Amino acid sequence: LIYCEAAGEPYEGQVAVGAVVINRMLSSKFPDTLVGVVYQKNQFAPAGSGRLELALARNLANESCYKAADEAMAGVTNVGNCLFFRRPVPGVTGINIAHHVFY
Repeated sequence: LIYCEAAGEPYEGQVAVGAVVINRMLSSKFPDTLVGVVYQKNQFAPAGSGRLELALARNLANESCYKAADEAMAGVTNVGNCLFFRRPVPGVTGINIAHHVFY
């Protein structure tokens, strides 16, 4: 998922995406498993569109994405308890990292 959502982002953005997934697992508002969070309906576009499956089948994730995932799973977060991220739009405020806002 980090590859699909943030492969073109700086490393700190990749860690942030991973941290959002972990934050969701720890939140009572979302499923409590990694698979449950990633594949929850209407949450992460790459999971719903099949892009994630394609990336997994082709082993497209790079070393940076794997390292960011490892850090996030170890509890590293640069977005606090944020549960969402998106491209910046007017009215959505939060922590801006490269081309995403985390909130």
